Amino acid sequence: MDQQDDGSDVESEAYLGDDDGNVGPQDQEVADLDGAEADGGYESDSEEGQDEGEGQTEVTDDAVHCFKEHKDAVFAVAWNPAQADMVASGGGDDIAYIWRVRHEGLHTLKGHTDSVAALAFNSSGTLLASGSLDSRVSIWESSSGRCVHSLEGPGESVDWVAWHPRGDVILAGSEDFTAWMWNAQSGDMMQVFYGHTGAVRCGRFTPDGKTIVTGGGEGDATLKVWDPKTGSCTGTIQGHGFHTAGLTSLDISADSTVVITGSEDMTAKISNLHTGKVLGTFQGHTDSVEAVALSAALPVAATASIDGKVLIWDNATLSVRGTCEHPEAVVALCCHPSQPLIFTGCLDGAVRCWDLRTGVCIQTRTGNTKGIQSVALSPDASMVLAGSDDMTARVYGFHNA
Repeated sequence: MDQQDDGSDVESEAYLGDDDGNVGPQDQEVADLDGAEADGGYESDSEEGQDEGEGQTEVTDDAVHCFKEHKDAVFAVAWNPAQADMVASGGGDDIAYIWRVRHEGLHTLKGHTDSVAALAFNSSGTLLASGSLDSRVSIWESSSGRCVHSLEGPGESVDWVAWHPRGDVILAGSEDFTAWMWNAQSGDMMQVFYGHTGAVRCGRFTPDGKTIVTGGGEGDATLKVWDPKTGSCTGTIQGHGFHTAGLTSLDISADSTVVITGSEDMTAKISNLHTGKVLGTFQGHTDSVEAVALSAALPVAATASIDGKVLIWDNATLSVRGTCEHPEAVVALCCHPSQPLIFTGCLDGAVRCWDLRTGVCIQTRTGNTKGIQSVALSPDASMVLAGSDDMTARVYGFHNA
């Protein structure tokens, strides 16, 4: 394994490795998923709580805000964690925008020469990172829309960007089989992570900020664990018991010990990051698993697939505890930060809220006329931002009981 010289500076290293995560109840079995009553949380749209949209010819626009500045499909959306009304969207028109929900005014972020594929705000909400098919990552000042840095290095498209949980360090994965890490304040490159044999399709810092985890796509099918200070690979999960095709997505438990991965092989795997052991396989989809999530409220996982299903899994027994049926493929989902709920974006253009205890759809929001490619949750979890192939980004409200 090639290792890159440690180019990180003192300021950046100060927070790489601080603060332990909070241990979640990942080994607890869920006993109340079947037929459980939803005490509190979100109020159902109907008595049955089911989506009854079949046969509809007109789409009711439930959006509280529809952003129409884009001239092509919207591939990426992000919600500022520190400013409740500030969001961002980017798409096939090579442009990203920072705009405010229910307010006039926006910042137009020009500079990319190909589609904007990924967006993320830092933890303080002061900076936005955009990743593009033009192989560059740009850092923008949230308040003004000013481009602070245009970061070069990857030789091919950038698929995703992710911030350190507490510092202004940005991570990105590329089609050129590498991941890159920069100091977003200075623009200096800190590390290049070499070792994948396929596109680096997914990745992020662990919640404790001490480790980086990346997943290889087609031709790779490995999960790699990295030391951000040295750039060295400290572990690889692959081969027998792991995925047989490229990884598409991953999520990490709050205590930074467990990772769930989705794959083109139609399965999800749950593994221990410290030991490298595959703890189990979630098998039940009939097409590629495009998005995965670990619930913060319950010891369950959710997996979304091209087959139109989101499956809810018991982490302890590895059994399916609920099936969330969609009319078309599901490529985006996010979990509520404190309640047993998930939000899904479907290629039918709808955003749905599901109860993880029952597998019941309790609210559906429509308005987009083409498929949803990306979703982001507001800081208080009351609204979902959806980016769509119909060239709009819509904000939907989800009322609380």
